[in-house]
Amino acid sequence: MDGMKVRARMLLMAVVMFSATVSGQELAVKTNLLTDAIAVPSVGVEYAFAPRWTVNADAEWMPFYRAHNHYLRTLKVQPEARFWFRTPFAGPFVGPSVGWRVFNMGGLPVFDLKNERIQGNLWTAGATAGWHFTLSDRLGLEPAVSLGYGYADYKRYAEPRSRRPVEHSYQHYIGPIALSLYLVYMLY
Repeated sequence: MDGMKVRARMLLMAVVMFSATVSGQELAVKTNLLTDAIAVPSVGVEYAFAPRWTVNADAEWMPFYRAHNHYLRTLKVQPEARFWFRTPFAGPFVGPSVGWRVFNMGGLPVFDLKNERIQGNLWTAGATAGWHFTLSDRLGLEPAVSLGYGYADYKRYAEPRSRRPVEHSYQHYIGPIALSLYLVYMLY
């Protein structure tokens, strides 16, 4: 199944699950155009539960990519709370976020993985800041950045197809943990 079909199904599920109980500008579905551009489908749902607060949950999923000993599989979930300085879905926002990503990648020309493979988990915690630009009554564009702490626990394999790890490693990281450019669709 290609990325567009996966994204369309995820958006449809989000609309069906939430549209029956929500009215007004309380609910939005979104997709991260940056991850979509590199063929990692994404979907997000954001719900306004107070005059200046929303809760946002994003997911990215690439079930498989395999070509000539190249592997890339990933699943990411990042929930966050957002405080809006004006009103939900208008202007600037900040808030805490946490995240989890599972990954399996090898044979790629990044992270020194041309002849190796790594598989593991990445946990993150930090703060997100962004701005919602209204394009129309239902559409918006939302750039956002998350800064914080990341912890990766992974195994390294000598070859992309190997099943026997040669090293078990972990890494700590402080800095940018997510970058987004959301296309937002408001549900009424």
